[in-house]
Amino acid sequence: MLIINEDSITAIRHKLDDLEKTREVVSDVEKMLEIKEALLWRSEVIAPCCGSLCSIASRLTHEVGILEDTLAALKNGDRTRAAHLLEEFAYIVKESREREPAEPKYC
Repeated sequence: MLIINEDSITAIRHKLDDLEKTREVVSDVEKMLEIKEALLWRSEVIAPCCGSLCSIASRLTHEVGILEDTLAALKNGDRTRAAHLLEEFAYIVKESREREPAEPKYC
């Protein structure tokens, strides 16, 4: 199972340094894209009855776009662009996590 967080994205980004792991990186990006697309679909389905959910659909749309661009760069052999996009994606995920409310503390 793939958990999308800053550490997992950074690990995928570091795989780009090894040419032999390109197929693995493509597979990892495809998995992340599949997860984000499913989340986007779900957010769009419930949006009419629940509002914008703090703009989650627009945030997910942006994340999906970055992952699609990353995948395209990888398939075109542009490892530098792919690395830059993965770093941007890691930053966005980190920023999103920092904005989330803290978990409730139970006494």
